[in-house]
Amino acid sequence: MFPRITLSLLVLLVVAVPQVTAEEVRPPNVLFIISDDLGSQSLGCFGNRQCQSPNIDKLAASGVKFSRTYTQYPVCGPSRAALMSGMYCQTIGVTGNGAAGKFTENLGDRPSMTQWFKDNGYYTARVSKIYHMRVPGDITAGVDGPDHAPSWTERFNCQAPEQWSEGKHAHLTSEKLKPDPQHNIHYNLGYGGAFYVVRTPGESAEQADMKASAKAIEILQARAEDKQPFFLAVGLVRPHVPLVAPESFFEKYSADKIELPTQVADDWSDIPKAGISKNSRGSGLNSQQKKQQVLEAYYAAVSFMDAQVGKMVDELDRLGLAENTIVVFTADHGYHLGEHEFWQKMSLHEESTRIPLIIRVPGQSPAEIKALAQQIDIYPTLAQLCGLKIPPHIQGKSLIPAIQDPDQVIHEEVYTLRGSGDHLLRTDRWALIRYANKSVELYDMQDDPHQFTNLADDPEQGATLKRLQQRLAKKLAEIER
Repeated sequence: MFPRITLSLLVLLVVAVPQVTAEEVRPPNVLFIISDDLGSQSLGCFGNRQCQSPNIDKLAASGVKFSRTYTQYPVCGPSRAALMSGMYCQTIGVTGNGAAGKFTENLGDRPSMTQWFKDNGYYTARVSKIYHMRVPGDITAGVDGPDHAPSWTERFNCQAPEQWSEGKHAHLTSEKLKPDPQHNIHYNLGYGGAFYVVRTPGESAEQADMKASAKAIEILQARAEDKQPFFLAVGLVRPHVPLVAPESFFEKYSADKIELPTQVADDWSDIPKAGISKNSRGSGLNSQQKKQQVLEAYYAAVSFMDAQVGKMVDELDRLGLAENTIVVFTADHGYHLGEHEFWQKMSLHEESTRIPLIIRVPGQSPAEIKALAQQIDIYPTLAQLCGLKIPPHIQGKSLIPAIQDPDQVIHEEVYTLRGSGDHLLRTDRWALIRYANKSVELYDMQDDPHQFTNLADDPEQGATLKRLQQRLAKKLAEIER
C-alpha cells in the first residue's frame, strides 16, 4: 500500500528528503472546479447571508479558504488564459475575449497547467468550460471554443439549450435580444450580457452544469477503478447569464425579501468616468423590484451550481479518493451585484476582481488565510503540492507557505489588468486603480472596504498615492520585461 498523501509528506517530496522517493508515494490527484462569473461576496462562506451555497460552504469548512484572492483580469477569456498559463495577461498576450484564440500560439512550447500534469504522467480531462467559451453561444452549439488541445488527455463539451430551455422566461434588463425560434443561430443574439432568466421544470438534466457533474462523476468512477493519477478540471457555467435554473432553486428565495447592497448618496461623484462600469441606469434596472428579481435569479443559479459541486465532491469522498485528492474551487473573476449600482464584471473595483479560492488538501487542517493571493498562483501551488517542479515561465507564486502558516505573506501586492491600460494594484491596506487616461482611484481597504470614498485627491494621502504609483510602475516593468 502507498502511504496516504498529506501536506507534510508532499513538502518532504518537494525538498527531496532521501528516505521518501516519488516511487514510494502515489501521486495525488486533483479535482479542480471553476465557476463562471461568481463573485466571492455571493457565497455563504465568504459572508453572504442570503445566498444559499451549502456545498461550497462545507468544502470551505474542511479546506483552506483564501479570503483575498484576485483575478488577473475581470473578464472570462483573459482570466482563464492567465490561470492556465501561470502568467500575467500581458505576458501570455490575451488581454480581451477576442484574443483568447491566440493562447495556443502565444504559449508555444511552455506547458499549460494541465499540460504539465499530463507531461508528468497524469490523465487530464476537461469537462465543459475551462478555457474561454462564449456563453451561451458555444454551449448551445456544443463546441470547444478557443481551447488548448495539448492540455488534455480527453475533453468533453456539455451542450445545453440555455435561453432556449423550457420554462418560465423573463428579460429583466433593456438589451435588444435577437431570438432565433429555429435554434440555428448561436452567436450575437444578445443573451451573453442580458439578465435573461429561465425557471425550468423538473431537475434540468439537460443543463450544462448537470451534464458536467454527471460526466465528472463518471470520470471519477473510472479513475477509482484504474488508479491512474488524474487532474480533472470541471467548468461550471452558472451563474453566468442567462440565469437558467430549476424552479426548485428559485423557490429557495423570494425577490421581495432580498436585501440590496448598501448605497451612499452621490457615490459616483468621486469615481472617474473610466471607472463607471455596467450599471443600473444603462441596463434599465430602474426599480428596486427589478434589482431584487436579478438577485433572486442569480442566487438561484448559484445554488444550482453549488448543488453540482456537492455531487462531485460527495462522489469523490464516497469512492475513497479523498485521502489522495486535492480539491480546488474557484472562479474566473468577480461580479458586481448592484454595489455602487454596478452590475456584472469588467470593473476594477473589489467585487469584480476578488475571487473565491478554496483548496482542500488531504491531511491539512481547515484554515482561513488572509494573505493576498492571485489567480496565477494556483498553477505553481498545485504543481508543488503534487511533487512536480514549477516550470520556469511561471509568474505566480506557490501558496504552500501560507497553507502551512496562515500568517505568511506571499505577495506585498497583487495586480489586475483591464483593457490595455487600466490597472489595479492591491496591497494589504490599499487599492490603487489607474486608468489609461491617467485618472485614479485610491481606497483605504482597512477603513473603507466597500470603496465609497476615493482618496486620490486627498492631500493627506499624497505620499501614499505617490508610493503606490511607483510600486505599480515597478510591477508593470517586472511583468513586461
